Amino acid sequence: METEVQQQSSDGLGAIMPLIGCMTSHVRSHVSRICKDAGYNLTPEEADTLMIIRHCNGLPQSQLASILGKDKAAVTRLMNTLVKSGLVGRIQDQQDRRIIRAQITEEGKQAFVQVWPELMKLSHQALDGISSEELISMRQTLVAINANLEALRKGVCQEQVERSPVL
Repeated sequence: METEVQQQSSDGLGAIMPLIGCMTSHVRSHVSRICKDAGYNLTPEEADTLMIIRHCNGLPQSQLASILGKDKAAVTRLMNTLVKSGLVGRIQDQQDRRIIRAQITEEGKQAFVQVWPELMKLSHQALDGISSEELISMRQTLVAINANLEALRKGVCQEQVERSPVL
C-alpha cells in the first residue's frame, strides 16, 4: 500500500514540477551555448526576447512584458541589454509618444539568422520520438495549468485588494 508521501509524489504538481524544472534548465543551458557559439553573449531570456521581437517587430514593451510573463522593469532591463548590444532598438509610437516599441536592428536580424537553425535543431532533437498528438496534448495541458495558476494569482491579488484598508 502506498504511503501518503508516495501518493503525492506520483501524481499532481509534485510529479511534474521537477520534470518541468529539469527540462527548463536543459533548454536554458543549450540556448546559452548556441548563442555563445554564434558569437552572441545572450542569456536565454535575452535570446527569447530577441526571437519574440523578431517575430513581432514593433511590439510595444508593455505587450512584450505580457508575452514574456515579466514585469515592466524586468523587460526594461532586458531591452537595455539588447539595445546596448545593438540587436534591438526602441522607437516611439507615431500616434502615442508614451508607447515605446521594440524593433529588431539589422545586427539583430543577422543574429537571428545565425542562431535560429541551431535552435530548430535543438527543438527537433528534444522532441524526437514524440508524436504530434502527444505534443498537442502536452501543450493543451500546460496551457490549462498556466491558466489555472494565473487565475489563482489574480484571485489572490483580488483578495488582497479587497482586504486592504481604504485610505
